[in-house]
Amino acid sequence: MSDRSLLKGAVAGLVAGAVGTFVKSKAEPILQDLGEKWFPPTHAEKELPGADVQGHPDRMPPAKMAQEATDVVGVKLSRDEKMKAQEGIHWAFGTGAGLTYGVLAEITDIEVGFGLPAAGVLFAGTHGSTLPLAGLQADPDELPDAWWVWELGSHLVYGATVELTRRAVRRALG
Repeated sequence: MSDRSLLKGAVAGLVAGAVGTFVKSKAEPILQDLGEKWFPPTHAEKELPGADVQGHPDRMPPAKMAQEATDVVGVKLSRDEKMKAQEGIHWAFGTGAGLTYGVLAEITDIEVGFGLPAAGVLFAGTHGSTLPLAGLQADPDELPDAWWVWELGSHLVYGATVELTRRAVRRALG
């Protein structure tokens, strides 16, 4: 891109991150159903933290993060409060990652691979390492095989969506 602009990249990335976050949230249950059809998990596997976005959304990492943050001040969140906090964390992280991606696309070749390598790095740096180390999710080796289909798969959907949207918005911005 000959007309590099960090501001335009940030705007394009922010919009792309929001669109990607929305699409990822719609893809997860579809991919979970598909993954569980191909690789049926045991009941014990579905009980693990981070293993069941549809049946146990309150056990997903953002919900656990919200509860742990409020535990510090002695506040116990209800399931509904955890779900609202999870939604906010999900959107903040997704749009923030998109914004970062948009800025990096202005100064690097991050968009090579249509956003999929960046999505893989995002997955590896969160669900693949940091979240289990923080105790917010079970270790990937313990999670059901279906988890890889929907969690990694939804991150790849996010990455491709972010890149498609970023390109369109960036073109519109000139």
